[in-house]
Amino acid sequence: MRKFKLYILLMILFPTFAVFAQMGGGGGFIDPDSIETVTVTGTAIVDTTMMHAMYYLDENNDGTPDYMLNFGPWWYEPDSSDAVRPQDGDQVTITGGLVENMMSYQMLIVYQVNGEFWRDPFDSFWNFMGYYSHNGGGCGGSGFGWTFDSLQTVNLSGTAIVDSTFMMAMYYLDTNNDSIPDYMLNFGPWWYEPESGAVRPSNGDQVTITGGEIEREFLPMVVVYEINGLEWRDSTLFCQGFGGSWIHRYMTSPVNVPTPFDNSDWMQVNPDWWQMGGPGGRMMSDSIYCQIFETSYQQFPGAGNENAFAAYEIDMYLPNGMNGMHHGGNSGYGMELNSDANYQLHYNDIQAAGFNVDESTIQVRYYDAQNSTWNTYSGAVVDPQNNTVTFSSPLVQNFVILTADQATSADPSANSSPAEFALDQNYPNPFNPSTTINFNLSRNDRVTINIYNVLGRKIRTLVNGNFTAGQHSVEFNAQNLASGTYFYELKANNTHLVKKMNLVK
Repeated sequence: MRKFKLYILLMILFPTFAVFAQMGGGGGFIDPDSIETVTVTGTAIVDTTMMHAMYYLDENNDGTPDYMLNFGPWWYEPDSSDAVRPQDGDQVTITGGLVENMMSYQMLIVYQVNGEFWRDPFDSFWNFMGYYSHNGGGCGGSGFGWTFDSLQTVNLSGTAIVDSTFMMAMYYLDTNNDSIPDYMLNFGPWWYEPESGAVRPSNGDQVTITGGEIEREFLPMVVVYEINGLEWRDSTLFCQGFGGSWIHRYMTSPVNVPTPFDNSDWMQVNPDWWQMGGPGGRMMSDSIYCQIFETSYQQFPGAGNENAFAAYEIDMYLPNGMNGMHHGGNSGYGMELNSDANYQLHYNDIQAAGFNVDESTIQVRYYDAQNSTWNTYSGAVVDPQNNTVTFSSPLVQNFVILTADQATSADPSANSSPAEFALDQNYPNPFNPSTTINFNLSRNDRVTINIYNVLGRKIRTLVNGNFTAGQHSVEFNAQNLASGTYFYELKANNTHLVKKMNLVK
């Protein structure tokens, strides 16, 4: 009870502490793949003495909290169910993610209330255009289908609201200063950074947004083209940029479906793909809209335990807009075609070096949501020269990862003497928001240090200049980057070294 009273005192002295406590135990990073999903029944305790109500659960009916209930930002409401926050004294059943807390009780990030969907711990809204599809809850995925309308360009000003409950922050805009979102802001994939120098806003920033508006049932979405006068993405390339292709029952030629940001990643559907019995014995549609994305393995359930270093999502939409890879609103399922689909998955040198990949051990694995397991595609061929993995299978799965053992060869910089070319592990690591990178040069040389995201795409050049022989330190500030895995690369002496670092906000 002493800790509980201290917590109440903190909320009285600092009201915003209460808001952030409901946004992930400090408003920062919570990796949903690292927390256990549990279902708990008890009596709701609602504290309304603060600016925004705080929710707790008394499981053993002794009148004191056993869990804090994290419903997200105080303004949040689910978009696809009638679930509501409980009243004080209500008997409720909560399904959620269990997080160790600073108090004598634990925190539950709420996924379902009395069996109804509240929010999705793995959802990545960045690419979901037009509407959500959470019937029954579960993992939402990144695909958006083909149902979005032509976009109307709008210019808006207001206050940025950032929900950082989960790994991939959600961005909103409050245009009338009532602290409630009026628009969702779509900045594209969480790893995307434009060349213009524009950055995602921080919570509370005053911003001006130019973008394409999409009307939705819950909140209108604005696909960001410009922020504060700086280009975020080229609006003329928007439709082509997100890819996708139709396949038809009577087609006579193969259809190639590339990923939006890398033409070396693709799947190819061949003629005679259609079959009478679809997934679960259902009739397969005469036409299907296909998409493939490269994404972060961290958004897939359990992938962090599989030695994954690259990840891909495949979506196949029916003409009615429903995702054929979802069952009961849950993603992670698949389709069995009548003929083989061909695949080529591409990774890059930064990913391979950053994860210390032994390329001779690379496998392709897919998620089986029905059994909550990761299984292996057989017959995959690895081309380490071109960094590609190719295979064929009639089984098209929603979530696919590349896995590998770590290389046994020693880190070329680990045993270097002070006089040699060396790159040290950044410190601190994990870090927020700044960390120090030390390196050593054996001679005067031109040095470049680049920062890459987890997909191996360069997002920043930290150093580019001449340095003398000896030890050097540079600071990397990731204030405007999302939590996650990043790589830093040192290039000098006609060679390069790569190391991995983790930003945890």
